[in-house]
Amino acid sequence: MARTASPLLLPLFRSQAQARLLARIYLETDRPAPLAEIAADLGLDRAGVKREVDRLEQARLVITHRVGRQRLVRPNAESPYYDDLFGLLMTAFGPATVVGPALARIDGIQQAFLFGSWAARHSGEPGVAPDDIDVLVVGTPDRGDVYRAASALSDVLNREVNATIVSADRWEASEEGFIRDVKRSPLVLLDLTDDAGDAGA
Repeated sequence: MARTASPLLLPLFRSQAQARLLARIYLETDRPAPLAEIAADLGLDRAGVKREVDRLEQARLVITHRVGRQRLVRPNAESPYYDDLFGLLMTAFGPATVVGPALARIDGIQQAFLFGSWAARHSGEPGVAPDDIDVLVVGTPDRGDVYRAASALSDVLNREVNATIVSADRWEASEEGFIRDVKRSPLVLLDLTDDAGDAGA
């Protein structure tokens, strides 16, 4: 796995690649996958991912097992570091994992994006650490449902989650200042499939 700069969202890890790998393993336990598939999903070197998982397993942070010729990896919930590491990863990288499934339970949402400082740091733009999470919801959902989901997600992510709702027509056609600025800024498109378990919403 090629060495990369420390992640801007949580520079405690020695590389962005290591942080992304740990986030994939710890935060997406509903999507167990062979190491080769995880490497492909993350765009990382396959041999490097194997070496990193070997190190993590030796440190008892993950557990691997074989299904046929494939090696699957999962977090080691018995590790004394598990709770603290999960909490760090959820706070730093969780928005891309848990916000989409929480919003997927709400009717009327056509698309959703993360934007603002968190999305900028996630995309590699330097700057100050994000204090909150900005979510843009496109569609005509019940506003109360969206704001209640945002409040619950704030508790899960340990950061305030701010939701902005715009209609699909306004999002597609409008050149007003706010929407123009959001479209020009880093965006993280959220997966609106409800398969990540209960995120607290």
